[in-house]
Amino acid sequence: MEVKVLSKENVMPSSPTPPHLKTFQLSLLDQFSPVLYAPLIIFYPMDNKDDPRHHQSHEELMATLKSSLSKTLSHFYLLAGRIVDKSIRCSDEGAVFIEATVSCSMSEILKQPNNEFLMKLIPCSERCTKPIEEYAHVIVQANVFDCGGIAISLCLLHKLMDATTIGCFLKCWATINRRSFTTTNLTIDNELSSLFPQTNFLPFHPRLHEALSSNCEEKSSFQRFVFKEKAILDLKAKAKSNDVPNPTSVEVLSGFIWKCALEAASTKLGLSQIPSILTHAVNLRKRMEPPLPEFSVGNIFWNVVAHYLADKKTQVELSELVSLIRQSFVDINGNYIKKIVGNEGSEALVKLVWERNMKLFQIPKLYICTSWRNMDLSEVNFGWGKPIWIGSAGNSNTTIKNMIVLLDAISNDGVEAWVILEEEEMQILLENQEFLNFALLNPAIPI
Repeated sequence: MEVKVLSKENVMPSSPTPPHLKTFQLSLLDQFSPVLYAPLIIFYPMDNKDDPRHHQSHEELMATLKSSLSKTLSHFYLLAGRIVDKSIRCSDEGAVFIEATVSCSMSEILKQPNNEFLMKLIPCSERCTKPIEEYAHVIVQANVFDCGGIAISLCLLHKLMDATTIGCFLKCWATINRRSFTTTNLTIDNELSSLFPQTNFLPFHPRLHEALSSNCEEKSSFQRFVFKEKAILDLKAKAKSNDVPNPTSVEVLSGFIWKCALEAASTKLGLSQIPSILTHAVNLRKRMEPPLPEFSVGNIFWNVVAHYLADKKTQVELSELVSLIRQSFVDINGNYIKKIVGNEGSEALVKLVWERNMKLFQIPKLYICTSWRNMDLSEVNFGWGKPIWIGSAGNSNTTIKNMIVLLDAISNDGVEAWVILEEEEMQILLENQEFLNFALLNPAIPI
């Protein structure tokens, strides 16, 4: 498979940003977020003769995508700027748009998605090694296959946007592209810094994310797993307890993957058990009082922490891990959020983060989980129908390790899990028959 880049350009907003909106402060939650790109690939096959792409030349198709992206950036103007120090300069520098062709059919890629091949479709590395002001907030690569299908790949700067912001941006762009967009119901809230004022008492790159930086001597392995609905139901039955009689899919899957990954790490070290922490990203929008609108731009999430002590135990119990995860979610209630909002809340939040960071460094294994479920990514329709698959990929030398991403399977039958572990630990996981009894390793995506 050869990916040939045809062009690369900056796409500016269709309307210039008004002078009074030229500068925005990063929020404290943005300060806590890492300087890296979130890679995403959305696949659209050429379905039938009614597909509008049959009636467009390559040039017309690309021109439409760039025009709709330009109009979208005029609404999400923060994403067209650049970060300078601790603020966003809304200078309309735009998003990067790359046109590329792929010398194979889409079905060849999707019969068993290969991380090495998928990396060729992604426009950049996750890691940002240059000064942050040099990085575009949005980088797009439109990959056109020999069969006519298109994979839209994106690298989106996590420093400025969480998964919900990414989903809103994509749905807005797709809707504008298929010419069914109206502004009547679109209210974009960019004033997050007033709720979570930034601070000068933390370094711009918090220690937590420095601790998560990859060690090139220990390469990571990126694997895709699918848990079918029946497997999830069976895991829920195993995870039930008096504390959690009704575990959710997210709780049971993150708990099960955490359990098996932790067993792999223990095996590698020759130990029966090791203490561990699992952090889970929680969307704060609906938990705020009053709730924030969906189209609130920024990192409006908080990482809850489940702490497994492994006190003199020889086996990790799934029900115990699920109970720890449930309790971490329950703790993030309205009263908790009130304590971390505003100027006084920022001081409390800074103290909480420092205390948490100190605890993290005392724990051998930290795992990070985020759920992209219920984000309606399967509804991102550019006018060519719904995507057949949404994927990602990671470079073995640059990807954050011990990461779990959950998202709805496009087939509506189960949940996909993207799991990143150190290579040796991933190999141990792939030999774990208990894990494979529930998880399918990288099954084909039918076209």
